[in-house]
Amino acid sequence: MACAMECMTNTGPEPSTQLTAKTTEYPSIDPMQVKNIIELVARKSGKQPRTNDDAALGPLADLLEHPDIASYLRCCVPGQAVGVSGVRLLPLEDIHQEMSQGSAPGSFIRRYGYVVVATSVGGNAICFHSPSGKVFWADHVSFAADSISYKDRATGEWKYLYEYAAENVKRALVPLSDNIESFLEALLTDRLEAQLDALD
Repeated sequence: MACAMECMTNTGPEPSTQLTAKTTEYPSIDPMQVKNIIELVARKSGKQPRTNDDAALGPLADLLEHPDIASYLRCCVPGQAVGVSGVRLLPLEDIHQEMSQGSAPGSFIRRYGYVVVATSVGGNAICFHSPSGKVFWADHVSFAADSISYKDRATGEWKYLYEYAAENVKRALVPLSDNIESFLEALLTDRLEAQLDALD
């Protein structure tokens, strides 16, 4: 109950929990207005989002470095998948599944700080990046056990990388937003459908 009250009363500050007690500080970040995102999720899904405690978030503990990601996963995740801007915003159970061993792209990019929060009809993913708080599109065919491949959007040529490293992963991703809150507001009000459909 304390966790639920925290989500309902939190209009910005980072949740104070063991899972978000990281050494990194973000002094220049305006904390996410959690209450606004909760209202948008509730309006779109018809139900209040589920509040997730430390036990529920345990498997994602390594991906909660950024305060906006911690706030979203703790307070704003829908109880079941909901259609927004032509993609599926995932409940926590589905996020865990998308990040599990062998799932593409989630399991291949997890070690670089990416957490899948939505998926497309084509099986591609929208990810939050824990170290930076940025939002990316990840194509599920880009990531395999021994290689990374992606289509260069400037030239149309396919590129192939045979080493997993943070920079190589980033090359295969499409930046969507530098700000999680503004991205979620646009996503939940169906303003991104054309943009996301063009990527799928």
